[in-house]
Amino acid sequence: MRTPLVSVVIPTYNRAAYIARAVSSVQNQTFPDLEIIVVDDGSIDNTVEIVAELASVDPRVRYVTHATNKGAQAARNTGIQAALGEWIAFLDSDDEWLLNSLELRLTEAERCNVKVVHSECYIEYSISDQRSLFGIPPLSGNIYRNLLLAPGPMFQSLLVQLSALKQIDYLDEAIVSYQEWDTSIRLAKEYEFGFVEEPTLVYYRRTSETISSNPTRSAKGYEQVVKKHKNEIVSRVGHKALAQHYAIIAMLYAKDNKGKYAKVNIKYLTLAIMNHPSPRHIKKFLKYILFVK
Repeated sequence: MRTPLVSVVIPTYNRAAYIARAVSSVQNQTFPDLEIIVVDDGSIDNTVEIVAELASVDPRVRYVTHATNKGAQAARNTGIQAALGEWIAFLDSDDEWLLNSLELRLTEAERCNVKVVHSECYIEYSISDQRSLFGIPPLSGNIYRNLLLAPGPMFQSLLVQLSALKQIDYLDEAIVSYQEWDTSIRLAKEYEFGFVEEPTLVYYRRTSETISSNPTRSAKGYEQVVKKHKNEIVSRVGHKALAQHYAIIAMLYAKDNKGKYAKVNIKYLTLAIMNHPSPRHIKKFLKYILFVK
C-alpha cells in the first residue's frame, strides 16, 4: 500500500453506537490520501466487530487495540506511533468531520507553511439536536503567549506534522483533562499555528459521557496543566494570569456539589489573591468561606 500523506488517529472506548459514523466521516473526505487508525482502548462492547467490518471493505482502515483501558492520551500516542503518514490528524470516536475537513486544513498548512493547523467547529447538544458554532479562539501565528493565558484548539481539529509531535516527545499521558491545551502549549512553544475559520467538524456534546461534563476531572486536568507550565505562565504573561488560572481551578472544584473539595477550593482562591489581590478574587473568597461555614 502506498504511504498515505495523512494518518487519522481515532481513539475509542465502548463507542459502538458512534464509531461507524466517525470512521465514515473520514472515509468520505474530499482529500482521500489517508489512513485511519482506530485505537481501541480496551472496549468491552462490540466496537471491534464494527471496525472489522469497516476495514474489510476499506484497506485504509487499521485497527489497533489495548488489552486494558489506558486512557485517550495513551490511545492517541499508540496511533501516532503506528502512523505511516507525514501528517497526523485526530478525531474522537463520537464526533465527525465535515466532508472537506482535511482539504481545508492541508490547504491552510501549505498556504502558511506551518506544521500545525486547527479550525473552528460546530457543537451539537444531544438534548436539543441544534447545531451552532463552538467559538474556538481564531489563533494563528506565534500563539504561545495566548495559550499560556487560556485554552485554545480542540484535538478533533488539530492537524500536526508527525515530526512536530516527535519533537515534543508525543502527548503527555498523565494529563486527565484539558489534554489538547497541554499539547497545544507544547507545540506552540516550538511552532507557529495556522487557523481555518470555516468549521471542519461536529463536536457532539453528550453531557453524561464526556470528560468535560465531569467538573472534578476537569478541575484536576486544568490544575495539572497550570502546574506544569506555571513558570512559563509567570515569566511570559505574569502573576495576574496565574491568579486567573487559580480562580478557574477553584471554580471548577467548587462545582463538586458534595463539598468534597472545599479545602482545595479555598487553597486556590487564596493563591489567586496572593498572586493578584483583585477585589473580584477577594469577594469570591469571602463568599465561599461564608458559604462553607
